Amino acid sequence: MKAIGGFLGLVLVVAIVAAAWFAFGPEHGARDEGGDAPAASQRDERTPVRVSEVAPRTFETMVESLGTVEANESVVVTASVTERVVEILFDDGDAVEAGDVLVRLDADEERAALREIRVQVDEARRELDRVRDRVADGVVTQQQVDQQRSRLNEAEARLAAAEARVANRVIRAPFSGRLGLRQVSPGSLVSPGTAIVELDDVSVVKVDFAVPERHAAAIGLGMEVAGRSASGEFAGQVAAVSNRLDVATRTLTVRALVENPDLLLRPGMLVNIRLPLDPVERPGVPEGAIQQVADQHFVFRLRDDGTVERVRIRIGRRDPGYAEVLDGLEPGDTVVSEGVSRVRDGREVRVLPPRVPDSDNGNGEAGADT
Repeated sequence: MKAIGGFLGLVLVVAIVAAAWFAFGPEHGARDEGGDAPAASQRDERTPVRVSEVAPRTFETMVESLGTVEANESVVVTASVTERVVEILFDDGDAVEAGDVLVRLDADEERAALREIRVQVDEARRELDRVRDRVADGVVTQQQVDQQRSRLNEAEARLAAAEARVANRVIRAPFSGRLGLRQVSPGSLVSPGTAIVELDDVSVVKVDFAVPERHAAAIGLGMEVAGRSASGEFAGQVAAVSNRLDVATRTLTVRALVENPDLLLRPGMLVNIRLPLDPVERPGVPEGAIQQVADQHFVFRLRDDGTVERVRIRIGRRDPGYAEVLDGLEPGDTVVSEGVSRVRDGREVRVLPPRVPDSDNGNGEAGADT
């Protein structure tokens, strides 16, 4: 019986507390001193948005391609005769100037023949001088002088051939550049076609890359290109364009020249090339401001009275974060760029201050909720 009495007492206390709350709690705080009805809400019902001004921007068609680096000049140094190597005058990777001696071949026999022919030339020249002096005396005829002059000319021709044979035994750098790895050793027997060393001029490099057929007409000499390699970024200019398209890929080969003072670009490297085409200035709007319905595009333009109107636009090329406007807007117009999904045609909006870059969390419309 005591337990039943305690339970009934607890129920009575709870009932009294509930009645007091309903009588004085929620409505007591909502009324003013005179006991009037609750005050009207002061909340701003306008849709919060952020806006952007339509301004001219440079839009261009960006052609991206893979390119291959080639040396400006490149050759495999070889001998022009079959002979034995007697001296090597370079080390792997040396920088050389045009005309520097790289290798000497055995030329003892050719030098001996050269000395012999020089003696013959000197003798023929002295004999010609003697017969010329005796023409005036009538002892020697003009025909004999001409014959001696021919003998001298023959001897001088043999001398030039002998000098050339000696010169062929000295292998020189055909142009300035950097040598590769040596392929021969002293005592090696080399012949025409035997690789001795590679020589590359890489102070300026060529970069060949392919451009799709649809852009072929827009390629011109002197156009700027930008590239990236494993060694970093670089810039160059279009120097040559192929006359023919590749029938298999329907692409046009374009060659750019790139200054390479630090020698970071090496022949054979694969690089990424970006070639801008047809740059033009036109009004641009943020991509976040555009609504797409089927194949049509719309934006909300801000009126002077604070309301917005839905405007159909025609867009063209894209720039990172922006779209080219071909029709529908003019520079100076203001469009809704954030909060677009909550805006309706003709509605009044509340323009929020520009977003602080550091506080941008990556959500395009998050700031419009504040």
